[in-house]
Amino acid sequence: GTAHPLLLWHLYQHYGDKRLLEENYEAVSRWLALLQSRAPDGILDNGISDHESLVPKPRALTGTGFYYLNVKLFAQIARALGNESEAVDAEALAAKIKTAFNRRFLQPGTGRYDTATQACQAFALYLGLVPPEEQDRALGVLVQDIQGPSQGHLNTGIFGTKFMLHALADGGRPDVAFGIVNQRTFPGWGHMLENGATTLWEHWEFSDNTFSHNHPMFGSVSEWFYRVLAGINAAPDAVGFDKLVIRPQPVGDLNWVKASYDSVRGKVISEWNRQAGQFTLRVRVPVGASATVFLPARARASVTEGGKPIEGAAGAKLLRRESGTAVLAVDSGDYEFKAVFD
Repeated sequence: GTAHPLLLWHLYQHYGDKRLLEENYEAVSRWLALLQSRAPDGILDNGISDHESLVPKPRALTGTGFYYLNVKLFAQIARALGNESEAVDAEALAAKIKTAFNRRFLQPGTGRYDTATQACQAFALYLGLVPPEEQDRALGVLVQDIQGPSQGHLNTGIFGTKFMLHALADGGRPDVAFGIVNQRTFPGWGHMLENGATTLWEHWEFSDNTFSHNHPMFGSVSEWFYRVLAGINAAPDAVGFDKLVIRPQPVGDLNWVKASYDSVRGKVISEWNRQAGQFTLRVRVPVGASATVFLPARARASVTEGGKPIEGAAGAKLLRRESGTAVLAVDSGDYEFKAVFD
């Protein structure tokens, strides 16, 4: 059911057609009312949970997580249409769901959610349900499960897999996600490849007569290539891909990435390589768009564009420095940024 409001919002962000929001607003409102009627205490124990998980599925946790996501999506859609009072009401409901979620599932002071599986932790982290004081602990529980009992592997289903890859990147541990993606043994995409797969399987294990071997299940890794490795993202407030965030995350022994996306405004390019301690990032921002670019750079390292200091660059300026990155404001155009990184 989440597919409806989620798709509406992504289409608006990427293509900017408000008519779809207008035409479907009543349907989304009714959907939200249905969810609310099934969760009077803020907890929604319903749904398919983390489908195809390899460990027991936490249905109440995942159901409530999706309930929260739907309410947040409705708030965004309402605000985009100028329905401010309904957006405010939805945000208040989301806050109540978040409180109920943490009261029910969080073990305070530990960062552990419910049974603390990878999916439990990933849902809480990715959906923004973890209180600030528990963030590091919740991420630590996730990483410990991956690197400890799971020996560098995932055990998640279709939703937990997507949420986990991005939660690790958002939490500053893309290296852990990179390790998962590169596993060649069961379970994982490498295991599929090692067993002759040319398309994605529906199930982590090979099946001779039950599950499909050409199925979009677990395809979120492709999104991770674009959004994390290449770093191409629509900004949270993008309308018709007018605002971009380009934030590549170099990991492991990966020395280069080349990616492009044909947006409604034109081709977006993010290509990077690192060599001899220097990080080079080539970016194209299409006409009618602007970007915030996060360039991996050592603290106080000089940043250049087209071989010249960033201070004199046309269309790009240094906004600030964060841990391990130089943050740049970039107008439409083609750029080549360089900085000392390793």
